[in-house]
Amino acid sequence: MTQKALTQQASPSVTVTKPRSSWLENVLPPVVAFVIIVILWQLAVIVFAPPPFILPGPRGVIEAFQDRGDRLFSATWITFRGAALSFLASSLIGALVALLLVSVPFLYKGFFPYTVVLQAVPVVAIAPIIIIWFGVGLNAIVAIGVIIAIFPVIANTVIGLRSTDTGLKHLFQLYDATPWQTVLKLRLPAALPYFFTGLRIAAGASVIGAIVGEYIGGMAGTQGGLGFLIVELKGRLQMSSLFATAICAAILGILFFAVVSWVSNLFLKNWHESAREG
Repeated sequence: MTQKALTQQASPSVTVTKPRSSWLENVLPPVVAFVIIVILWQLAVIVFAPPPFILPGPRGVIEAFQDRGDRLFSATWITFRGAALSFLASSLIGALVALLLVSVPFLYKGFFPYTVVLQAVPVVAIAPIIIIWFGVGLNAIVAIGVIIAIFPVIANTVIGLRSTDTGLKHLFQLYDATPWQTVLKLRLPAALPYFFTGLRIAAGASVIGAIVGEYIGGMAGTQGGLGFLIVELKGRLQMSSLFATAICAAILGILFFAVVSWVSNLFLKNWHESAREG
């Protein structure tokens, strides 16, 4: 018997397949949690009997969806448009800014701290300035959304680009790779998990930014989105409709997050552990 045969006999190959969770296992826990929350909510309304303008019950919120379904749908669509534009702009601009900051060390040391300052400034303080600059309407809403959503994209992408394995960078240098080859074939792929993490955060932040922009600036005489609707309903103390509006905003944020997670899984599932779990 040859040495190769002995080695194969002594060390049989074993393929370990990690079981993947089914669709039901991923969906059932949130559904059960939602049902529990609704039950507790209804019990709280029954036991404490708060006035409807303080805490409406689930039935009142359902009736608000039935009575204002068309208005809620149109407002959600308007907010979706502003949030989508904010998300796309913040994703593109944030990725380009991060690449520029990492490529030029002087720019990173000089300008990256200001991205932190931009994130630290309350949006309600700068939103009126943005509205004065861009006017009341979609442009100002998108600008406010970008300001809120762009920082996590920049921060996470910068961390990813600066976290490339040193040994791999030396290997690229050994094979005389150009700086652009190193960026395109090594640093950018290695930064993808960080980039998509930033996009997940920006997905929810862009929805918040769009609603804040609508809340402060409205839509210049046209039918506004969820933020504009919140202002309208708040003045009338229509709490059930306010709850319905908040649910629409939450669904919109979940939708953005789910789409980003799905795209992330497409890019990372074949090589990165974060997309293989579950």
